[in-house]
Amino acid sequence: MVDTSSKNSDALSAEDHPEPQVPSAVDNTVPPDYFQGRTPVLVIMGVAGCGKTTMNEHLGNKLGWDMAEADDFHPQANIDKMARGIPLNDQDRWPWLDSIHDWIEDHMRRGVPGTVTCSALKRIYRDRLRMPGVVFIHLSGDYDSIMERLSKRKGHFMKPQMLRSQFDDLEPLGPDEVHLTIDVGLRMSPEIEAEEVIDTLGLQCDVKAHTAQVQAERARQAARQ
Repeated sequence: MVDTSSKNSDALSAEDHPEPQVPSAVDNTVPPDYFQGRTPVLVIMGVAGCGKTTMNEHLGNKLGWDMAEADDFHPQANIDKMARGIPLNDQDRWPWLDSIHDWIEDHMRRGVPGTVTCSALKRIYRDRLRMPGVVFIHLSGDYDSIMERLSKRKGHFMKPQMLRSQFDDLEPLGPDEVHLTIDVGLRMSPEIEAEEVIDTLGLQCDVKAHTAQVQAERARQAARQ
């Protein structure tokens, strides 16, 4: 008769002491005091199918911040073009980026934090959205895993065959760009990924308290001038 007591003991031990979860935040260039006196706006970026909308909803709901979806800023001509499987060119994208920029700028002006999705694949696109208080949250993954996710999506105008062109356009964020990269290839739940973003950046969930803090800081700066 085979003695299985040691095997059972090992199994129980493994269940009682699970391996620690690997952090999904793989690259963080956000200074510790980055949000001091600034209104945070998170730009959730990455290729199609990486989970921008889901992350945006989790962050916005957990933090109680304003949320915006990049697709809502596209003119109808852009939506029609993508529905036909035609990638957008820079001429198509600039009015779209300008609208997202205006949304961010308005929230900065009013001291209201927010989250917004935007593919922001090229640095010149990110430059249009960049301003003090903005952090790019890059949802990163390999082509095969994101293609698998994208192929299962329904009711979205982005065609799976367009994913390759997005990977070709994607320019890695530089060390001088304020960003946090999340590895979605680890297949952690979006809720856990959102919590990691909040914890890593030390984000404040009380919007009214934040707005009051920003306004007080601006008043102090004005008094010193």
